[in-house]
Amino acid sequence: MKLIHCSDIHLDIPFGGILPPEKSATRKQEIISSFEQMVEFAVAEDVRAVMITGGLIDAEHISRTTIDRVYTAMKQAPGIIFVLLPGNSYESAFFSVEKYLPDNFKILNDLDKKVTIDEVDIYGVYEASKLPLFDDKQLNIVLASGLLNLRGFEERGISYLGIGLERTYRHGDLKGGGYFCAPGSLEALAFEEGGNKGFMEIYTAGKMLSPVFVRSGKRLCYEAEVDITGVGGSEAVMENTRRELGELPGINGAAMVHINLVGTMDLNHIIDNRAIEKALAREYFAVSVTDEIVFDVDAESLTENNLRDRFIKRVSEGNESLELKKDIIRVGVTAIMGGEIY
Repeated sequence: MKLIHCSDIHLDIPFGGILPPEKSATRKQEIISSFEQMVEFAVAEDVRAVMITGGLIDAEHISRTTIDRVYTAMKQAPGIIFVLLPGNSYESAFFSVEKYLPDNFKILNDLDKKVTIDEVDIYGVYEASKLPLFDDKQLNIVLASGLLNLRGFEERGISYLGIGLERTYRHGDLKGGGYFCAPGSLEALAFEEGGNKGFMEIYTAGKMLSPVFVRSGKRLCYEAEVDITGVGGSEAVMENTRRELGELPGINGAAMVHINLVGTMDLNHIIDNRAIEKALAREYFAVSVTDEIVFDVDAESLTENNLRDRFIKRVSEGNESLELKKDIIRVGVTAIMGGEIY
């Protein structure tokens, strides 16, 4: 028998904080498309069940159109049982009032923690203390979300522990036997989620199982650290940044890119992160720029003879946080020097 374990899909999750509206809409469509293509893969592979942990939908933002596409995909695969362990109480509440759930869609909750499919028992729990005693004659799969550690799930006779609420792929052997896996999300949901995205295809035979990772992500996320110490001006910083990005294996224009600027910034060549984002947004699908920059400020050299020095001195003596001071100085000095403010 074949099974699929996927996780952290989060259909209709808002990207408003990190992507402009048109690209947010694109990513939402790519996520639902990845789910539908996974179902098509499951049908082609004669998969018996698709197990979902860590959130199928973003219950606070899900649209009727999207949830209807989910139900349609499930109904068009009647030979597959879809088993969901909700990622949070909002998702549980959403599905608890849905009147037209597909017949092949099973939701694990406090009143129903087990689904049996052929020779496999599938349990859903949020804490190890809720687990029953396992029948060692039956292959078992435990779905769990939000685990701080694996303690309590080890040496319990678990065949496969499927973990949700972890957006990056990790896996390994359970102490005392068995296997654990957090497959991560089908698609990257944030810039920091590097690595391949996908799901697990699990082959079972008797008491044995063999999980294999299947890639599904339409876009990959890449991270680059760029040292700007001694670099003079925006063009030079852009040149260094492009060089660092170009050395990342496999990167292309479809990528989501996170750049972290480090080092010391000369106040005569101050750089605005948003200017870099704007420039590189023409070359990649989406770009995020953060920094851990230290300003090269010699307090003794500051005078009252020019506006820039007076401005820096006043901000430096203020009660704001260091991060806020950095932003104020960056914007203020850029304006004083006649640069563009984003």
